[in-house]
Amino acid sequence: MARHRIPQVLDGHLQVLDGTDGFRSPILLGSPAWYTWLKEEAAQSFAFRSAQGALTVRREQSHGNWYWYAYRTQRGKLHKAYLGKLEELTPERLHDVAATLVVNTQPHRQEPNANIAPPAFISAEPPTQPPVDTKTKRHGETLLATKLFIPRPAPTLVARPRLIARLTAGTQRSLTLVTAPAGWGKTTLLSAWQTDPGSSDFLVAWVSLDAGDNDPVRFWTYVITALNTLYAGVGETPLALLRSPQPPPMESVLTTLLNDLAALPVDGLLVLDDYHVIESQPIHAALVFLLEHLPPWLHLVIATRLDPPFPLARLRVRGALAEVRAADLRFNSEEAAAFLTEVMDLPLSAGQITALEAHTEGWIAGLHLAALSAQGRSMEQLAHFIEDFTGSNRFVLEYLTEEVLGRQAEEMQTFLLHTSILDRLCAPLCEALLSGEPGRAEPGQSQPAHLQLEYLERANLFLLPLDDEQHWYRYHHLFADTLRSRLKQTRPTLLPELHRRASAWYEQHEMLVEAVQHALAAPDVERAARLIEQNGISIAIRGQVHLVLGWLNALPDALVRSRARLSLCSALMLMFTNQLEAAELRLHDAEACVQAGMPADQARIIRGWVAGVRANLALFSGDLAHCVAFSRQTLSLLPETEVLMRASAMVGPAHDYLVSGDVTASSEDLVTAASAPVRSTGDLFALLTSMTLLARLHALQGRLSQAAATYEQVVRVVPEQEMLHVLVGSAGYYFGLGDLLREWNDLDEASRSLAQGMELVKGTLTVDANIVTQGYVALARLMQARGDYKGALATLEAFTRLAHRRHFVPHLVDHGAAVQAQVELSQGNLVSAISWANAGSLSVHDDLSYPREREYLTLARVYIAQGRDDLHGPFLQDALYLLERLLHDAEAKWRMNSVLEILILRALALCTQGDRAAALTALERALMVAEPESYIRIFVDEGEPMLALLSKLLATGRRASAYLQRLLAAGDQQSGYGASPIPAPLQAHSKPPQSLIDPLSERELEVLHLVAEGASNHEIAEQLVVALSTVKRHVSNIFSKLVVTSRTQAVARAREIGLH
Repeated sequence: MARHRIPQVLDGHLQVLDGTDGFRSPILLGSPAWYTWLKEEAAQSFAFRSAQGALTVRREQSHGNWYWYAYRTQRGKLHKAYLGKLEELTPERLHDVAATLVVNTQPHRQEPNANIAPPAFISAEPPTQPPVDTKTKRHGETLLATKLFIPRPAPTLVARPRLIARLTAGTQRSLTLVTAPAGWGKTTLLSAWQTDPGSSDFLVAWVSLDAGDNDPVRFWTYVITALNTLYAGVGETPLALLRSPQPPPMESVLTTLLNDLAALPVDGLLVLDDYHVIESQPIHAALVFLLEHLPPWLHLVIATRLDPPFPLARLRVRGALAEVRAADLRFNSEEAAAFLTEVMDLPLSAGQITALEAHTEGWIAGLHLAALSAQGRSMEQLAHFIEDFTGSNRFVLEYLTEEVLGRQAEEMQTFLLHTSILDRLCAPLCEALLSGEPGRAEPGQSQPAHLQLEYLERANLFLLPLDDEQHWYRYHHLFADTLRSRLKQTRPTLLPELHRRASAWYEQHEMLVEAVQHALAAPDVERAARLIEQNGISIAIRGQVHLVLGWLNALPDALVRSRARLSLCSALMLMFTNQLEAAELRLHDAEACVQAGMPADQARIIRGWVAGVRANLALFSGDLAHCVAFSRQTLSLLPETEVLMRASAMVGPAHDYLVSGDVTASSEDLVTAASAPVRSTGDLFALLTSMTLLARLHALQGRLSQAAATYEQVVRVVPEQEMLHVLVGSAGYYFGLGDLLREWNDLDEASRSLAQGMELVKGTLTVDANIVTQGYVALARLMQARGDYKGALATLEAFTRLAHRRHFVPHLVDHGAAVQAQVELSQGNLVSAISWANAGSLSVHDDLSYPREREYLTLARVYIAQGRDDLHGPFLQDALYLLERLLHDAEAKWRMNSVLEILILRALALCTQGDRAAALTALERALMVAEPESYIRIFVDEGEPMLALLSKLLATGRRASAYLQRLLAAGDQQSGYGASPIPAPLQAHSKPPQSLIDPLSERELEVLHLVAEGASNHEIAEQLVVALSTVKRHVSNIFSKLVVTSRTQAVARAREIGLH
């Protein structure tokens, strides 16, 4: 993937590429041609380089005017300066701003001290608090800021221009892979590259990875936070999405991120260092997805010991991969000589340098250790050392580390060994490990930790600074591994105590993830258990469910079972990972912890949490009756202080109408009231659930317009529209809205909405089973409306498999089977429908239950179809009896949507029975319910028998014809029913032929007619009962298909081709 190139100013002349990758004639800076070029629309940016410095110059709009700004990056930070309007871009102005930015961005470096002997004791108080930039808060989660710092290159670095040039050239591709074993200088090279003037055009986002980043949410939180440093605001929405206990599919999060990145105004690099620690396949897959969709101005750099499991061969073939490997990284003769003689100041001959280079094979860490070991030797000793120095890299490492350690004072050896357990070091943390308590020296400890760190850095002893302020450091990985091995061999009993001290320090400074990890490493299970009890759930609900579950699995099972809060935390983690049966077992463990003599308040809290988790378990399996009961129990047991679980439980009772079928005013009040307290908690998932429940209730009441208005409110309460597209809690919104649009026969918009909802539940483990059922059924009915019966049946079969796999309650599985039988019946497969009816246990005399209403309505359809073949059999009477009972229940509970469907089926049954008058009366009553809310599909999907009955009613003149004509036109378009002569009143409404390559849809034709009548977008939205954004999309589609740019042109074009 080739990267774009912007024009450049070199030696006072502008060089601009022409269309064939060649250059136009150079333009003199400040000449008339220069200002002419600046006026061109294509002149958006250019690079400026001079003796004063380098800039990227860009044109930006503000308050309707265009201005030019200068950008310069230094160590990954962006600096900006105002240049002025076009006429102010003189050579002098560019040179002045370049010089100013260079001065302002020049890092303040401490000169290296040539004396590397251990410093004398200086009476100085070490810092007692961690540096202020130890951690950063992102959406409530504490992150280690040092993981995002670009490592500072050593001041004694060997210049490697050949590799710097290779890295810079690699930015023309999508990915640069720096792969080599430990100790070959991967990180050092990349950090040096960032300070090279040739890379100043790039902003840099850097993440230093560790084993804890195998949790996908933790990994992407760091990556997105790093990218946010490129440009303020990038990644805010994706980070918010990652906070939820059940984040949306990672591709959805990354799609949102990529949309943000597409708007970056400058070129950027994303560097992932130590990627070999990542073993999580989901992370690998998601990173490949990101890589394959990167915008051309963002380049990915990965430093790793092992090749990642990416499609590297495919990337090579596409020219999207640049590689730097061990053979490239090894010191050549010149670099080895410069390092040994200039950096390490060793008096070596050319032959001795060649010998050392040969022994280490250019391995940088080996040369470094050899040089440290050689320092201070006499010439004779040095010669013997080089002669005896041989062996493999591992041997060299162990041998030389022993040599280097042995040359340190005992005090320094103690410091190195004690602090080797840390991934990152700062002085207060080191003090905690060395003395047990910060600020109190251990016997024999005479040097404060900050002076020890300063000495190690000056001595070039494998200590790497992680920030510009020299507060945070880390040891070279190879050196740290060897130190830890030495500590384990020499002081094995000290290891647990050091980890305990580290855990205590991290806890004190609210770095809880590290506190738990060191407690487990001790292993101090009591400390780890306490930390998890206090913080595990809050960490998990920010997206790190797998991390917390891993901690719990590391604890003894008996300990988890014996402590109620641990058992509850474990139950929640198991629930979020779809291990529902195991979660229930943990709830039993929690209940067993409630014993006689326990304080009553404590016992109530445990029981309240158990009930709250069970409410969610019931919701995920579709058992709404138990969900409601457990939610009410939770609210009755938990005090107001238990905000987290109470917020979840508040929404539970609002599901009650889906159990009882009661959507009367009292039920509506209950659902409406559920959203009020949820708003104050900030729980977006619960708020979305409560609002979509209210919209669904309105739809059951037959108030489709009100349901649409409620769905529109959902859009307004979600902070960002992009977030609505990816939140798992939005699935109910998209399914409900999609089914509403399907009913209104806006099949294209319905398809888009349902597809978005299906994307949200795809691959998600824990989601409301009723929402999943709603989505699959709505999608199947949409396919049926489009005549895709095969697709509809396949969708329902997929639902059945999913429902069995997720252990949905039986009535949801039966619901899907009933819809499947209805689809079979609609395509004339009566045998399959009868087989379904015979296989079940339904009877017209059953005690009716709303959750099974769909089954009874399908059974009535089967009886009506059987009655057509057997007019004298019991089928029609059974159908009418069952429908009468269902009608009574639906009317009593205000379910006008059900009333409408029952009346339609009653009309069909009566018509089949030969009672035409009664059939038309029932149909008229149905139309009275349906017309104010513009129902369409509920009639049309009944097929030819309903269209025939509608035509008969139209012929009587007993009903206003406009709505009837609309229904018949929709039926004509659907099934070809109008192959027979179309009734005269209907002919005017029949669909006109279209000569367009991409014909207008039925809804687009409606919008076009209203546009021709002069209706505004708002008026069209009100008349069609759709969102304003939907109308705008339709108008845009109409313009595109008609190849016009205005409403007037659209109407004229429509008349020209006979559409209006």
